[in-house]
Amino acid sequence: MRRLPLLAAALLAGAAALSACGGSDNKDPGVAPAVPDVAANFNGPIDARGADPAWGLKIRGLQFTVDRPNQPTLTGTAPGAVIDAHSASWTVTLADKQTMKVSLYASRCTDRASGATYPFSAEVILPSGSLNGCAGKPAAAAKP
Repeated sequence: MRRLPLLAAALLAGAAALSACGGSDNKDPGVAPAVPDVAANFNGPIDARGADPAWGLKIRGLQFTVDRPNQPTLTGTAPGAVIDAHSASWTVTLADKQTMKVSLYASRCTDRASGATYPFSAEVILPSGSLNGCAGKPAAAAKP
C-alpha cells in the first residue's frame, strides 16, 4: 500500500522537473505543434442577422433589439451572459415579460444571401419560434 504514495510523489517530481526545463519545444519537423485553444470575444456591441425569414438583432450592453419585417420590434434586457470559451447565451426579458434566448457560437458563419463571412453563428429563440443566422462586431461584422 505504501508504494502508491511513493509512486505518485515520484511522478509529480518528474512532471515538475519537466516543466522547470521550459516546456516542450517541438523540434521534430514531422510533428505539428499543438494549437492553443483560443476563447472567443463576445464583449462589446454585436449585430446578428439572418434570412428566411429576414431578421436583425442588436446587442448593446444589456439591451437587445430584434427587428423583423412586418413584425413589431422586440426589445428587452438581460442581466448578463453565460459565457464559455466558444459560446455565449443570454435570457432576455422582453417588454411584455416573455423571454427570448439569444445564443452566439464561435463558429465561422457565411450569409447565403450576400456571401459575407462572420465570426459567430447566432440563434434566437423567441416565444413564437426561432431564428438562425450570423453575427459579429458592428463596425466590421462581415468580411466579403
